[in-house]
Amino acid sequence: MSTDAVKRLRAYAGLGARILGTRLGSTRPFKLTLMLTDRCDCRCEGCRIWEQPKGRELTPAEIGDVLAKAPSLRWVNLTGGEPFLRNDMVEVVRAVRASLPNLAVVDFPTTGQRTDVILRDVAAMTALGIPKLVVTCSLEGPPLLHDKLRGREGAFERMIATYAGLRAMEGVDVYFGMTLSEANADQVDATLAAVQAHVPDVGWGDVHFNVYTESGHYYRNEDATLRAPTELEAVIERALRVRAGSWHPTDVIEAAYLRLLPEFLRTGRSPLPCKALRAGVFVNAQGDVHPCTVYGRLLGNVLETPLYDILDGAEAVQAREVVARDECPGCWSPCEANPTIVATAPESLTRRPR
Repeated sequence: MSTDAVKRLRAYAGLGARILGTRLGSTRPFKLTLMLTDRCDCRCEGCRIWEQPKGRELTPAEIGDVLAKAPSLRWVNLTGGEPFLRNDMVEVVRAVRASLPNLAVVDFPTTGQRTDVILRDVAAMTALGIPKLVVTCSLEGPPLLHDKLRGREGAFERMIATYAGLRAMEGVDVYFGMTLSEANADQVDATLAAVQAHVPDVGWGDVHFNVYTESGHYYRNEDATLRAPTELEAVIERALRVRAGSWHPTDVIEAAYLRLLPEFLRTGRSPLPCKALRAGVFVNAQGDVHPCTVYGRLLGNVLETPLYDILDGAEAVQAREVVARDECPGCWSPCEANPTIVATAPESLTRRPR
């Protein structure tokens, strides 16, 4: 076994240990969702981040300092806005890697509009020794629908070029991320056909599906006209079929998410006891700490107070109790659902919708 393979196994084992710690009651999160910027190069109907006033952004040095004081973190999701509108993305990821020597996973979404920049930067990131580096290209539908929902002409073509370039790159896992709403839930087959015209061997297993989510402090989309779909049985059945029998961790988590999605669509509540502020936490581009991307309660700011001190503070303790009582806004967003799924396994992997 190669040295790199041994390092990866150790990193994954460390993540597993932190997940077990959450099951045993730890309030030190293993996952951080870190918003890098409010800027975006699309004008999506279902997300209003691009409309928000732009403030300062945490620098790579500040990010490194914050994370170095939170060694429980093993999984860092870097999000936006569009992360690659920052001209220091490689420095950001380098700071994340350097500050968390036991890091296992770094993942981030992209609109895929800055193809040359994205491919250049991700190629540099693959040399940083991150055990698992994952990029998700946002996909809304066939070209015309994708461009409409993204609010930018030619967005589909640029995104596909980015996806194809990333897929040819070693050292990175690349997927599509499709947020299902009433506007596109019936267009999955047409969407995949359009993608296959450019990348023929793409299939259902290459798409991570999630459902349209409202958030007052993150997406700022509470007044948007889009709505979550009410019926997704056919899509879920097809997506589960291609993952049947797979023991790849990504497929296992995705299958659990999809199986429980109908229950969320019916009830509006997380089908599992949410582990926000236990498994994960959200920090915005200015350093404000919230329980997650949907529950907007402000807990503190990492530029003023170390993350662990914030998580031990009275606001966080009360917010954690609110989540435990299932009195938070409620969601089934992958940002929160996926760490909850792994933190409640194996029960979450066999649970069926009620």
